[in-house]
Amino acid sequence: MNAMVISATPLSTVRINLTRRGRLVLLGIPALVTAAVMVFAALAIVLGSVASPAQASVEHVAVDMAEYAATVTVLQGDSLWSIAAASNPNRDVRDVVSEIVALNELGSGVVQAGQQLFVPLPK
Repeated sequence: MNAMVISATPLSTVRINLTRRGRLVLLGIPALVTAAVMVFAALAIVLGSVASPAQASVEHVAVDMAEYAATVTVLQGDSLWSIAAASNPNRDVRDVVSEIVALNELGSGVVQAGQQLFVPLPK
């Protein structure tokens, strides 16, 4: 029998020769990904500050509701339907109710006694 001796080279002396393609894969692609993440983060910060709610509130101008609507106080037993019918009897009550809901930004058709509502003026 022959004895075979394998000599191991220490890892510190092993030199890796990379081709141009190998250097691109090992160094170039991670560098491109890092640069892209930094650009997207910078864009998110810039666009986030431009489209912030604080900037949006500056553009709105207050509207004088006296030209478009009158203020009505809801009495005990009143409903949107009865208020709409009394405010403009010549129009379809459904249209007036939808305008009252839109003017007052009501989430539901329920109103409370003592509540102040904007009611559209007759046209």
